Amino acid sequence: MSGSSDLTTQAVRLALGISQQRADVAGRNIASASTPGAQPMHVDFARSQGLLERAAGNGAAGDSGLFQALAEALSQPAGDEHAALAGTAINLDEQVADMATASLEYQSLTESLNRHFGLMRLAINGRG
Repeated sequence: MSGSSDLTTQAVRLALGISQQRADVAGRNIASASTPGAQPMHVDFARSQGLLERAAGNGAAGDSGLFQALAEALSQPAGDEHAALAGTAINLDEQVADMATASLEYQSLTESLNRHFGLMRLAINGRG
């Protein structure tokens, strides 16, 4: 597998983790919405998003530390979770929309990764 393919795979895996974590947080927010005083949880994905932007702009060559940074990011949570400011209520419509968006992103990334591996399999095995 080439360096570019490795980088693509790592980046997609990180993006899948972000989508999964978004859905998890939205699910927890939905589950606690009826609890008096519950505050919505939010996740800051700035660190992970920065790595994905570097990977997208990297092309086939270049940043040797990027692959290692992506690998390290995959071993940790994709974002930093924190509660909203006191007095902020959980908006169920917003949380359901966040969960639906995360689900669609996850599905799209999975299909993209499946195509990527399918092309790699075709390149290795040929058409026969």
